[in-house]
Amino acid sequence: MLLYQVPEQYYFRIHHPRPRFKNDIENVLIYLATEITAIGKKIATDFTKELNAAIRRYPGNLTKKQKTIDNWRTEIDALFCFIEREDIYLKPSRRAVELATTQDLVKFFKLFCYHFQYPGGFLKPHMNLEYLRQGIKFRPCSYVLKMLYTAEKNSGNRAGITKAEATHCVFNDLRVTRDNRCVEDTWDLVMHNRRNNIEYDWTGDVIRYAGDILDYMVQANLLVKHADGRYYINHVEDIAIQRFINPTSDLFDYYEKIKDISNITIDDVKDLDDEWVRYFNTEREDGFFDTDILALMTDTSSKYQELKEMLDLDKIIAEGGLSSAESIGFVGESLVLNHEKKRVVLEGRPDLEHLIKLIPDTYAVGYDINSREIDGKHRFIEVKTTASSTPINFMRFHLTPNEWSAAETHGEKYFVYRLMVTKGNTRLIIIQDPVGEYKRGNLSAMPRDGMDIYFDPKKCGVEVQLLI
Repeated sequence: MLLYQVPEQYYFRIHHPRPRFKNDIENVLIYLATEITAIGKKIATDFTKELNAAIRRYPGNLTKKQKTIDNWRTEIDALFCFIEREDIYLKPSRRAVELATTQDLVKFFKLFCYHFQYPGGFLKPHMNLEYLRQGIKFRPCSYVLKMLYTAEKNSGNRAGITKAEATHCVFNDLRVTRDNRCVEDTWDLVMHNRRNNIEYDWTGDVIRYAGDILDYMVQANLLVKHADGRYYINHVEDIAIQRFINPTSDLFDYYEKIKDISNITIDDVKDLDDEWVRYFNTEREDGFFDTDILALMTDTSSKYQELKEMLDLDKIIAEGGLSSAESIGFVGESLVLNHEKKRVVLEGRPDLEHLIKLIPDTYAVGYDINSREIDGKHRFIEVKTTASSTPINFMRFHLTPNEWSAAETHGEKYFVYRLMVTKGNTRLIIIQDPVGEYKRGNLSAMPRDGMDIYFDPKKCGVEVQLLI
């Protein structure tokens, strides 16, 4: 068996922190983003103490050693930049607040993949120093997407890559990570090795870092993994993919920050860590990588178009006087609007269908949809949508002061529709009268600019099938 080896003069293994919660990463990230946001800005020692307590409350961590809790905190801080420093204070970062607020995990991973690069502030200073001395300057997600996109364009066929191919032909080769070898040449190498039955070292420790990045790209809905073990471009996300292939010019550049690379020190690198966190939390305009949850629900362009036409989003926008938007919230509300119309028809009241309306945010009524019961009475619905690549068990949502007030006013006429969308699957849990359920002790609520709601589906709410 012929085993492929990167030529010795070009071999350099790049890596990054690997979270201990990698197998449960989406549940952990949305939980900790919410907890960190709730902690707010505090003196560093107090912030750390409260975050440690929150990490320990995560299922399975109660009896863990303090070292494990500290490692979780360090990994969250380093890799995902959920925490920003301000003098003697720590505070939740923009990305943490966004995730806690929107519950859009797919968008979070897109932003993560878009900003992630080597070298980066997630590495310890002495490792960053080595990367800088090696001249590494590599944005892995953009490179992989450009390579696969170009290979498909040139061949007319689908192009996929395995973890081992990505490791040995891309990630661990300075001709790519330092010299920015053109993607056509890298793909030619991959295809040459396939034609000649050249094998790779598939040892877990060897392929794990490239594998992590490919998996994060799946969680961002940019790639799909097929049964053959290869990762392919997800073409329902072509708009987002083009943004990766043609990125903006505001990317973080260590080399511009250090005048003399040949004489850099660890202290020089340390000084850049806070700048890295600020870069990773760059403010992006509204709609930058907003998740199109219809793309998450479908696996082909034809199915996507069929679902989009069925919902008739343009009509909803026009009838409601809304601005065009395909954010997770808007599409989630549109799915529930469609569900409600089908519900009253199935319950024998098709004459009520035209009365069910999406309410523009500008009206500030504290709910998203004015629906009807089969007796014609109003049903006021607030939609809370979560988007993720894999199913999560995050039974939380936030009600603003206006929404909580509306729930209190309308009582049993007020409903929260908790819509959780994952690839190929949706869950819809309906909670009637959340304020009443709180008073009866069936759900928990904690004040935070409104109320953070915690519920157990076994005690509160009814799960129903989303009607499409």
